[in-house]
Amino acid sequence: MTSGKINLRDAIAIVLSAIAWFWTAYECDTIGIDVFDMLLKRFPGQLYLMAAVLTCLTFIWMRPHLITRAVMGIFMLAPGEIFKLTRPALPEHGFAPVHVLVAFLYVLAVIGMYGMFYPWKIEKALGIGNGQPAEPAKESGEGS
Repeated sequence: MTSGKINLRDAIAIVLSAIAWFWTAYECDTIGIDVFDMLLKRFPGQLYLMAAVLTCLTFIWMRPHLITRAVMGIFMLAPGEIFKLTRPALPEHGFAPVHVLVAFLYVLAVIGMYGMFYPWKIEKALGIGNGQPAEPAKESGEGS
């Protein structure tokens, strides 16, 4: 960020990252894991404060490919929420169309896991990137 202004791409990255982080905080808050529940009783609301801080840090530290990473994070989170809705629709025996949706969501989650670690490969597959990882930021004064 050289000019100090946030462009449209940066704004989209911030919004998508915030959605992913706050959704993660919501899942941790509602999933019912004892460790999270114990911490939430001691520090109520801290997950959402942490989500806000992590949104800012993610934007600062992981800016290259951030839109792709945020979308991949949402892909990983979507099945958990959708499964709450589809579980009652699953029949005890036989096949139902909802099984196709569940299988698709699992595939989506796996794509999201892969894309979190290799977003440049996802971008290349979609034709929106060069297929190369981002160059590490240079310290000021290096290479001069």
